[in-house]
Amino acid sequence: MPSAIPTNNLQEKIYQDLEKSNPLHPVDSASSVLHYNPATSGIKRKLLLLLLVETVISLVVYYNYEHIGSLYTLLAPTLLGASTAALAQTLNQYQKKKLSINRILKFIVWGSINGYFTVLWIDMLIFQFDNLFYRIAVDQLVGAPTFQLFFTILNSLWDHGELTKKTRIAYMISLRYSYCFWPFFSVASFMLIPQSMMFPCNCLANLIWNIILSRLA
Repeated sequence: MPSAIPTNNLQEKIYQDLEKSNPLHPVDSASSVLHYNPATSGIKRKLLLLLLVETVISLVVYYNYEHIGSLYTLLAPTLLGASTAALAQTLNQYQKKKLSINRILKFIVWGSINGYFTVLWIDMLIFQFDNLFYRIAVDQLVGAPTFQLFFTILNSLWDHGELTKKTRIAYMISLRYSYCFWPFFSVASFMLIPQSMMFPCNCLANLIWNIILSRLA
């Protein structure tokens, strides 16, 4: 005849089985850390606050674009370029749950430079080339690689303080990705969008592109 299982051992075994079968009950302290991390929660709150501020600034500049432009022609595109570039970088950091003010500042600087010179570039293309094909061709064969080169140099100097072999590799990779995105926007921009709205629409495209850049950078 088999020996009887002690009552206290039986109760302990039943409790352990119930504990393992309950998906809401952490099995050990390590799993409970996965469910809640105060540091990660704090970072997400800061990033959400930054996203809110950057979104509000971008919307304010967008809706007052003409008024700001009347004060100084290139101020509006510079501000909108900076705010949307920062927004793109913060969105990327929120997805990764990692906060880096240094990278946000880098994209603010890049967005300002990009916004300032993009307006001048668009005006030059429209003034110099009446033919639509030439506008798009020059934009993609000269403008796209030049602007991408500026970003790659800024990114390398900002992060490493020098240009290295990796800078050239990074440039070729980002340029390859840019030709999967910008030619389509360039065609739509010069064919369908009025000149006065080209840069605000360009900023929306740059928001998407800067999210890609922030992953590549």
